[in-house]
Amino acid sequence: MRNGRRSWLVAFLAFFLVFGAWGVAAPFDGPADEVQHTIRAAGVGSFVPGQIFAEPKTVPDAFGRPGMGAYQRVPVGLDAHAECWGFDPTKSAACEKGLSGGPVGEVSTSAGRYNPFFYMVVGPPLRWMPNWGGLVVARLINGAMCAALLASAFLALRRWSRFGLPASALLCVATPMLAHLAGGVNPNALEIAAGIAFFAAGIPLFLDPPDPAKKPLVTLLGVASVLLLTLRSGGPAWFVFGLLALAVPLRWAWLKQWWRVTRVKLWCAGIVVAGLLSAAWIVGMRTGELVPPPPGLWNYTPGEAVAQYIDSWYQLLIGMIGVAGWFDTKLWSPFYLVWMMLVGGVVILAGLVGGWVTRWRYLVFFTGGVILPGVLQVSQANVTGFITGGRYMLPLLVGVPLLAAWVLERKLFDAGQVRSLGRTFVLFLLPVHFALLVFAMVRWQRGLAPDAGLGWFNPLAGQWHPPTGSVLPLLLMVVGLAVLATVVWRTPVSTPDPEPTEPAELTAPDTDPEPATR
Repeated sequence: MRNGRRSWLVAFLAFFLVFGAWGVAAPFDGPADEVQHTIRAAGVGSFVPGQIFAEPKTVPDAFGRPGMGAYQRVPVGLDAHAECWGFDPTKSAACEKGLSGGPVGEVSTSAGRYNPFFYMVVGPPLRWMPNWGGLVVARLINGAMCAALLASAFLALRRWSRFGLPASALLCVATPMLAHLAGGVNPNALEIAAGIAFFAAGIPLFLDPPDPAKKPLVTLLGVASVLLLTLRSGGPAWFVFGLLALAVPLRWAWLKQWWRVTRVKLWCAGIVVAGLLSAAWIVGMRTGELVPPPPGLWNYTPGEAVAQYIDSWYQLLIGMIGVAGWFDTKLWSPFYLVWMMLVGGVVILAGLVGGWVTRWRYLVFFTGGVILPGVLQVSQANVTGFITGGRYMLPLLVGVPLLAAWVLERKLFDAGQVRSLGRTFVLFLLPVHFALLVFAMVRWQRGLAPDAGLGWFNPLAGQWHPPTGSVLPLLLMVVGLAVLATVVWRTPVSTPDPEPTEPAELTAPDTDPEPATR
């Protein structure tokens, strides 16, 4: 038990430092939509029912066009959009007026209809400290919640995989994009982290026979499921497709074994309640309502919309890996290509050796994470424009590399090959986190021209600097990545267990067993 807690704390610390680096580096509204979510959080953080259940209204979106949302009674100084620099990457954030309090008044937000669960946690510091300190505290709370889920996912995958490859593959899905969002005020980060935890618990639960020692995974799967269903209106779809990918084909004998466990029944009931409450919120608050744009703003034919969606997939992929700010701070192409080749190679190879069941699961992921968003985007292209971002699909698509890693160490790789691949992830993927932070800091502090040379990328120079200084985020990122690299580099490699031929009997008491260490 002591070793398990220590491993969890070290993994948590690593992720928290990486996320915290972003939390103290970005100006207010540096992460996309942060002002909108901050206003919603400060309103919900008052815990006044009229603010939690804000009346749905038509409000200006981030571009000044009419959109869905609501009004919150919050300090008016929170309404400090990145207007002077947010959509021009050549300008620094020095022109921004900054985050301040001021009198309480009616302030519009496009996040005003979002489920209040996330905002109840991050909102109080923003309500009572509407300044840089309150913003950093709210960001760190978000980062801590994400880090806790990822640390739990890492331990689950390390404990219940043969050689530790799925645990190492966590680096493939805990992308710089997730880290950037986790260092801001945005529920999308927690949604992605919940998706990772969902598959980290679900893969060993659904794809291997029952085992009494896996009962803690039931809790992790339950927590992740509730979060997925609750945080954003797309979450129920991610949950359904994720469950379908893992549970089908059904193994009735295994399901009967698990149904005898009280914890399973309680979590199933909790998930059903969370799903019903989420559905009631979506319907009652009309979170899917779209406001017609000004006439003539977009005039796509169906064929043009389909073609543009297909052609946008390179941008969607780099959006999953990491594009900072308002999708205006991109890395050099080799960073993205290396990530795509490593992760894509793992996914394709697993599809080749995994058999038709693995390919069925891939098809479910493809349908839920590619086809469904495409249908929604194409059908509403003349209402919303093309607003789909790669980060929105991540809560579901993170399951693909984790499943692929699970398949490869069962079907193809031995312990030595798994160790080599895991260390390859460390050497090639972790530096991308540092690179994106540097690019973003340079963009925010001095602007980033398309033809900027190497000498321009000095994260200590510029007209704007975080109130806590530019050294702190760099230091936090370096230390966090070093700890994370050490954890993954030393991920234990074990001797493969014999394949069980019959489901294990769940006869042990319904308590958390002491975790085995490898």
